[in-house]
Amino acid sequence: MENTNSLLKYVLFAIDLILIWDLVRDKKIQIYEQTQNKLKFIVQPKLLRFIGFFIGQIGIIYLYAIFMFIPVTQLDCNRVLQNIDTSNIEQKSSKIICQLIEFDFFGHPKSQKQISGLIESRLEKQTKTDTEGKIIYKYQVQLLTKTESLPFRRTTYSDYFSEEAEFIILKIKNFLVQPLEKSLVVKQDDTLVGYAAIGITIFWLLLGLLIIASGSFIDFNFDKESNSLSISRYKWFGILGKVVLMYSLNEIVDIKVKSFNSGEDTTDNRVTLILESGESVLLIGSYDSGGYSSGFKEKQEIVKIIKNFLASN
Repeated sequence: MENTNSLLKYVLFAIDLILIWDLVRDKKIQIYEQTQNKLKFIVQPKLLRFIGFFIGQIGIIYLYAIFMFIPVTQLDCNRVLQNIDTSNIEQKSSKIICQLIEFDFFGHPKSQKQISGLIESRLEKQTKTDTEGKIIYKYQVQLLTKTESLPFRRTTYSDYFSEEAEFIILKIKNFLVQPLEKSLVVKQDDTLVGYAAIGITIFWLLLGLLIIASGSFIDFNFDKESNSLSISRYKWFGILGKVVLMYSLNEIVDIKVKSFNSGEDTTDNRVTLILESGESVLLIGSYDSGGYSSGFKEKQEIVKIIKNFLASN
């Protein structure tokens, strides 16, 4: 269990490093096709993507907890008759043999352990101190034989559920003192807690996805074969539709990065398309890629790539 927890920490740490590196490297404009006749690139909401994936990690933690969680723990006990030869006089006695079984969400046995010679059950009280110095009490049902003491389930009971633990112990003790009782079944069913964890997992994963999808995506497609430039703006991954603008490549006179003073010592850098009609078409603004930064150098680089593409034969 500890090795698995450590592995999860390392995986999440590696994901965080990748996300931070992706954010810091300041590449919000991604070129996914660049040939002599075609140039395609996309502006993506980088900051929102970072936030979405970061929040989605909470869902990963809960998803891990679901796989590690044991929804049902069951103790099945039976009295088994044994023959004992004492001074040539045959006597019969009984021995209690139990099976401690853990089930997954589908009702399949996940683990099973035999407990031979159960003689007692008791409530073990544990104390822990939280970060504020407050003492927290936890309880565990212990199953005792002559040679070992085993916990009834992996997780402990809190103060709120201590009566539930005491009820389980009472059932076991009643079985032990009543020799006519042939069998006992004690079950701890935490399925509802598991379903709640599944709901929380879905919530955090969906929240992260919604944050990413809420950002503005812009697709640019320069095509010399059709002598056209198409600009598609959309949110929610285009599910709710796209706003598509079409221009002829022959209309394009110039393309440049324009800088504007937006106040408070900040500069708004925009990639602007100049048409023959004198119209200026905003291609990329400062906040089209999530509001992380103005990305002046990156915008200059994309302008250079577009100009070289348009100038080439």
